[in-house]
Amino acid sequence: MFFIISFSQENGWLIGTLLFAISVIFFTGLKDDLKDISPKAKLLGQWIAICALLVHPEFRITDLHGFLGIKALPTLFSVLFSTFLYVSLINAYNLIDGIDGLASIIGIVVASAFGLSFFIIGLYFYVGLCVVIVGMLLAFLRFNLSIKRKLFMGDTGSLILGLLFGILAMRLLSVGFSTLDALGIGRSETPLLALAILSIPAFDIVRVVCIRKIHKKPFFSPDRNHLHHVLIDSGLSHAKASFLAGGINIILIGVVYAALLQYDLGTASIVLLASYLVLTLSLFIVNKGLGSKRKKVKLRRFLFKISHPTPNLSTKKQLKFNKKLKLIRIFFF
Repeated sequence: MFFIISFSQENGWLIGTLLFAISVIFFTGLKDDLKDISPKAKLLGQWIAICALLVHPEFRITDLHGFLGIKALPTLFSVLFSTFLYVSLINAYNLIDGIDGLASIIGIVVASAFGLSFFIIGLYFYVGLCVVIVGMLLAFLRFNLSIKRKLFMGDTGSLILGLLFGILAMRLLSVGFSTLDALGIGRSETPLLALAILSIPAFDIVRVVCIRKIHKKPFFSPDRNHLHHVLIDSGLSHAKASFLAGGINIILIGVVYAALLQYDLGTASIVLLASYLVLTLSLFIVNKGLGSKRKKVKLRRFLFKISHPTPNLSTKKQLKFNKKLKLIRIFFF
């Protein structure tokens, strides 16, 4: 508590900015939960909150320190690039809140990873912020996974978490050389670590955007191509799918951090990219299998209706018909 009070006394203007940005996002999400608002109105609320944050160099990317060969960024590009990252992360986190427990579990993993990083490098105010997030999500998770006393996060919660994780990521990217020595990595390697921490929301939004682009669908059009949709369509419960996604995120963080410690930025980047490719291929195989099953089910129903034109037939008769199809191996049923 002492370090939070001390930080507040010395950086009251920074605390005020954080509270303003979070408040704007809160009311934007609340409005959307109570009465659906247009994507443009939601983006406007996000933009107002982000503009307040960008006044402070701690909350925007001013230098990549050699990551991808990029060093100091011009002010205009720094503002635009940081705005893009904030908006992407806020909406990416909003999009993963599609099943019970997922946003909470991923939030606990992300906040724990950021909190541990800030603890090692000595930024205790942000450690406190991460502890608050983890405690809040642990308490919420109990009810979110409950059957009788269920609570939902809604856009109010997911948008705030997306903004907070954007703030934590930007702050980690803006720490000094000497501070990062405790983590054992260089400043040019910090963006990769932040990307690994935010793996699930980042991976999911990039994958979904690419799929919608390939199929020429609008970005905001709903579909079932999200990571969590594929997992629950494969037969997993909401809880199992959420814990599996959280476990994947933990593994990616550990693998990338270990690669950064043992090797170099190039090797760690290849490791993360290879992990994303393996995850993409796995989801493609699962999704393809599910697509094939859906087509077979539709075809079975169609053949059943043709062979049994009488309405209101029992489920038992349909099951017997499906067994006959399997026996004669029609369409590999």
